[in-house]
Amino acid sequence: MATLAQYMAFHTLINTGNFTETGLKLNLTQSSISHTISNLEAELELSLIIRNRNNIVLTSEGKIVYEHISKILQQQQQLETTVANLKNLIGGSLSVGILPSVSLVLLPKVLAYFEQHHPSLTIRLMEGDYDQIEEWLNNGVVDVGFLVDPYSKNLVFDAVFDDELVCIMYKDHPLANEDKLQLEQLKHERWIMPKRTIDRDVSRILSENKIYPHIVYEISVDQVILTMVNENLGISIVPNSLLIHAPKNLMRKNFYESYVRRVGIAYKRNIHLSPAALKFVEVSKYFASGL
Repeated sequence: MATLAQYMAFHTLINTGNFTETGLKLNLTQSSISHTISNLEAELELSLIIRNRNNIVLTSEGKIVYEHISKILQQQQQLETTVANLKNLIGGSLSVGILPSVSLVLLPKVLAYFEQHHPSLTIRLMEGDYDQIEEWLNNGVVDVGFLVDPYSKNLVFDAVFDDELVCIMYKDHPLANEDKLQLEQLKHERWIMPKRTIDRDVSRILSENKIYPHIVYEISVDQVILTMVNENLGISIVPNSLLIHAPKNLMRKNFYESYVRRVGIAYKRNIHLSPAALKFVEVSKYFASGL
């Protein structure tokens, strides 16, 4: 009979897309994960995945099994949370969708708090972009997720902190001596543009101000943007919180007009948050107030 561990391994494998990352998440070897999936296929007498060199593809039967296993794991998580609630404890499990920039500046303090004060709570993290986190919330893959306003109307958004957007450039850039900038000064610059999936605000602000940037690179990883700007390949606009560990040759410049992104924790509308989720929001707001 198939086990919950096999379900978890299969579900994690499909979410990560490779055996190595699945092993790291579950603290198992790659060969152990492969063996577990093979045993699950043998138990179900179905072929669930096609193993390609660079990726993993679900078979038609695998897609159906994945949907059912997702529901089983969600129910298991709900059961753990319910049992913890019955014991009047903040325990069980909590799944959280996180943005890379938020995980850099806020998440370590929040997780350290829960490890110290609520060690019986298991927090499962899934890092993604805006679109992925919204999809996970709507499909019940995560309980709560960090997002930025504006957000899907199917979700409830609880603001946590405001994050000012700043311009970054190489230290020898001609504008590096300016105290503050106008957006108009950047219209002829070479842009390292964040993809919309990691930052919707930059493209929105530029569009509202009728600035059509000369984009030389469009990047989906925040730290890569910082590195490329630090190599004098162009300028960019990023959240100020992202610069907590900025490269030494990188300059930040505020704008005369303030541009801010509002970061919050979202969850699906018409659901009741567990005590653990409510505490997570509370603790996140507390530590965000010190940013």
